[in-house]
Amino acid sequence: MHGRLTFREIMAQPEAWTAAMRSFDAAAPDLDRLFQDRKPDEIIFTGCGSSYYLSMTAAAAFQKVTGLRAKAVPASEILQFPGSVFVPGSCPLLIASSRSGTTTETLRALEVARRRGIATLSLTCESRSSLARHADLCILSPKGHEESVVMTKSFSSVLLLGLLLAANHAAGVTFRGELRRLPTLGKRMVKVALTLAEDLGAGASRFVFLGGGPAHGIAWEAMLKMTEMAQRTAVAYHPLEFRHGPIATVGPGTVVVLFGSRAGARLEADLVKDLRRHGAMVVSLRDEWRGVADVDVDVALGVRLSDEARCLLYVPFAQALAYHRAVGAGLDPDHPRHLSSVVRL
Repeated sequence: MHGRLTFREIMAQPEAWTAAMRSFDAAAPDLDRLFQDRKPDEIIFTGCGSSYYLSMTAAAAFQKVTGLRAKAVPASEILQFPGSVFVPGSCPLLIASSRSGTTTETLRALEVARRRGIATLSLTCESRSSLARHADLCILSPKGHEESVVMTKSFSSVLLLGLLLAANHAAGVTFRGELRRLPTLGKRMVKVALTLAEDLGAGASRFVFLGGGPAHGIAWEAMLKMTEMAQRTAVAYHPLEFRHGPIATVGPGTVVVLFGSRAGARLEADLVKDLRRHGAMVVSLRDEWRGVADVDVDVALGVRLSDEARCLLYVPFAQALAYHRAVGAGLDPDHPRHLSSVVRL
């Protein structure tokens, strides 16, 4: 059966989230000491591919809930252009993510940081990897390991570690409480996502994924999953940026997936109307706020979470859509062509 491993790993995400939380809790005292000793004034998240996209979401959430400056950069930027990443006189903490812990650019980025005396933290699924051993501190996703090539439960469980980092340094306890609800909510969301996405966009030739704030990294990951698994044309944008040129490509055969935000709900609703007028099929994912009347598929999660916590629940929908479009086209999402689970230079 094509996609057997990927299907199983998508379904196993809530269990991986629970294990990641336990791992984080065990590492929290060491993490607190690292922050106390180094007193970072900026957090820099990095990775490659999916690990970079989860870094985008983690950085957005970290800055929002802690007030500490945070950004995400591809590991290759640190390797090739460190002067554009590290500010002289600052005291950053580099948080490097990699499923395998052996991705070349990420390891070299870690080396660049260490040579500059910058503190490093790694998030990975492999405890014996070079990334785990060479960082000042490593936090593991113990059940994030996958047999398939594409990242699914590794992506979401390592992202959760990044969100937990933010919660650990937030002033209040609200965000932390939201994250603790995610494994239970995820069990339902995974099943809903796999059912909903089975026939969604089956005849589409082009997919557009839109997300702002913490959901922007999710939009990029959704684009990558559709490209990797189903080999369909897919792009990702900030929602309102899509009006500035790319909307010219919209028409029949285009499926637009909007990972909604409470902060942008009103303006995003106006965008949806434009997309529908131009012939696109629009899928809207949101929480309990009022939806757009003429949207094609309206998925109201009703979980009453902040934009930063809810973004993790959008991940299974992106994965399920790509999985079904791959299987429907006779492709094997477990082993996409030209890809391997680790990229080495």
